[in-house]
Amino acid sequence: MSPVAKRIFPSHIKQWLIALLFLLPLTGGLIGKLDRSDSWFGDYRAIACGAQKVMENGRLYDMGLHCKGFDKTAVYVYLPVVAEATAEIVERVGQQGLLFLHIVLYGLSLCVLLGGVYLPTFNRLSLMQKIPFAAFLTGSAISWGNVAVVCHALILLTALSAKRFPWLFVGAVVLCGIIKPVFLTYLIVLLLLDIPVWKRVSWFSAGAIAGVAPTLWFAAQDTALSQQWEATLSYFVYELTPGDSFYGWLDLIGISADNPFAALGWALYAGLMTLSGISLAEGLKLDARSRIWLGLSLGVLLIPRLMSQDFFLIGVGLVIIALNTHTLESANRSVRFIADRGQTVLTTICVFALIGGAVDLGDYTTRIATLALSLYVLALGGLTFTQRYGDILGCLFPLKTNLLKAPQ
Repeated sequence: MSPVAKRIFPSHIKQWLIALLFLLPLTGGLIGKLDRSDSWFGDYRAIACGAQKVMENGRLYDMGLHCKGFDKTAVYVYLPVVAEATAEIVERVGQQGLLFLHIVLYGLSLCVLLGGVYLPTFNRLSLMQKIPFAAFLTGSAISWGNVAVVCHALILLTALSAKRFPWLFVGAVVLCGIIKPVFLTYLIVLLLLDIPVWKRVSWFSAGAIAGVAPTLWFAAQDTALSQQWEATLSYFVYELTPGDSFYGWLDLIGISADNPFAALGWALYAGLMTLSGISLAEGLKLDARSRIWLGLSLGVLLIPRLMSQDFFLIGVGLVIIALNTHTLESANRSVRFIADRGQTVLTTICVFALIGGAVDLGDYTTRIATLALSLYVLALGGLTFTQRYGDILGCLFPLKTNLLKAPQ
């Protein structure tokens, strides 16, 4: 850049311009919804209306869900226990009190997510390294008022102390898993912690069993209510909005995720991503905080139905591995480039998503971008394991490794 250009655009000005560019989908989306009341807090209205239906003994799962005193609401899709718990709050503070509590909690959750991700205090990365991932955040991520935002914030807060207080993190994930079982993917954080393997597996298993039990128990009752819930959930998950990750990838090629083969495919994908994460954490010798951020990023990518409000925590862990893979070696030039220029690769994927959203192709480009991010993790995880499997196994099973190396 010429001296004139440098004077016109000082370094800090260029950084803010870049930040504003990647924040356009979020800010532009919010501005575009300012005059559309039906675009704000739709998920909150669905839960509040569901609570009202519980109090009135009305129909909870209704494609035309409506309650007196509410504007147009979204369809209620959560377990009945969520509406029942909300009804208990409404009986004590009323609908206006519930709205006030939601606004306060929602605002605090946004501060936790945005501050935790973009302030250097929590992850020691610069804004320019992380801001490209803001391209995945659209206006609806905030305007819809989805309870997922509160769950992501709670999980982030407890994850940062997961090594010291794993029970607290497990409790948060289980609670959020009752609301949305997909949040159980965040349990991968436990498998990446630098604690003994048996503790990782024990905490992971406990969280998975406790988190999935309420949903399985309700579905197994096979009552009229559980059948209505399954039908409503299936319509939204598999037909209307399969999301921007695994289910969305299948939808791109015309395959419905509503079959056992899709479930098996996701399980295989999740297993490979988990093994890649463990290989990266151990092979790159990541510190405790970096492992947690990597687990959070992989937890997001593992959500089979990734929606706009689920992208807050996707980037930091990926940037961390991009900054630590330059020590890997490969004779393949393409693999060498991915390992050496990880930040460039990630930024390119984010720019692809940004441009796709700008030209109204986000339904396709966002899915392709999340697939590219997953392939990036799988490629580097495989490369790390092939080059450092001895170190990786040594970190995971130190006693057995030492016995094998002991002189005969």
